[in-house]
Amino acid sequence: MDAPTRPAKARQLTADLSLGDGLQEMLAGAHGALSRRANDARYPTAEAIHRFRVGLRRLRSILSAFGDAFPERERHALSDRLRAVAQRYGRVREWDVFLGTSLAPLRAEMPEEMALAALERQARKARRAALPPGDTLKSHLAAIEQALAEAPWLHRPAPARTEIWAMPLRDYAVGLLDERHRKLRKRLKRVDLADAANFHRLRIRVKKLRYPIELLRSLFDEDLAEAYLKRLVQLQDLMGRMNDARVAGTLVKALAPAPPLRAQHLLDRWIAREIETCRERFPARARAFRRADPFWEAQ
Repeated sequence: MDAPTRPAKARQLTADLSLGDGLQEMLAGAHGALSRRANDARYPTAEAIHRFRVGLRRLRSILSAFGDAFPERERHALSDRLRAVAQRYGRVREWDVFLGTSLAPLRAEMPEEMALAALERQARKARRAALPPGDTLKSHLAAIEQALAEAPWLHRPAPARTEIWAMPLRDYAVGLLDERHRKLRKRLKRVDLADAANFHRLRIRVKKLRYPIELLRSLFDEDLAEAYLKRLVQLQDLMGRMNDARVAGTLVKALAPAPPLRAQHLLDRWIAREIETCRERFPARARAFRRADPFWEAQ
C-alpha cells in the first residue's frame, strides 16, 4: 500500500522561482531522498524497499507533472527505466504488505492458530524468493544515477522549451493542480469500485494529484494545502486498504504448495470484511474530497 508513507519535509519552493529553477530544486530533493533509502543489504527490510519505491515514484511524478518542460521521447524513456527498477521489487512489496497489513491482524487475533503460523512461514519464504537475484538497492541507485547523468535535458531546456522554463513556477503549478483536481473530481462521480480497471485508474488519478501537491505546497498557504491534502490522503488510504485486501487473496492462491485450508478460510473471511468496510466508507471519503477547497485558488 502506498498511502501510509508520509514524506520528509519537502524542499521549500518560493513563488519567485522560475519553472526551470523549481525543477532543479525538486529533482535534487527527490534524488537526495532516494539516495538515503539505498543500501547494500542483500535482504532489505520492508521499510527500505517501500521508501525506495516511493522515491522512484516521486522522481517519475516530476517527469509526468512537468512533462511540457521536457522532450517527450527522452522523458518517457527515463520514466520507463525508473519504473522497471521499481517493478523488480513489486512482488516483494506485495508480500511485505500482506505480512504487515493482512496477516498480522489475523495473527494478533489468533496467536495460537497454527494454520496461520504455517501461512506466515510460507509467505516469508515467498518474499525472500521474490527478491531480485544479485541486486541491491544501492546497485540500482548507481544505475539510476547514471541514467540521470545521461539526461542533460533535465537540467537545461531544449531550445523549443526555453520559454516554458522561464515562466513562473507558481503559474505552472496553478494550472497543473487545477487540471488534475478537476479530472479526479469527475472520475469520482462515476467510479465503479467493483471494476478492477476503473478502480486502478482512479488510484492513479489520486497519486497524480497527491505527489505534485507535496512538491508544490510551499508555494501556497500551507494550512489550506494541508487541509486539502488530508482529505486526499484519507481517500488514498482507503483505496489502498481495499487494494491490499484484493492482492492478499491473489498472492495466497498462487502459493505452492497450497497453505492449510483453515488459513485460507480465515484469510478469505478477513478479506471480505475488509473490502466491505472500505466500500461502506468510500462514499463519505469521496464526498469529503469533492468538497475540499482548491487551495491554489486562494489569494
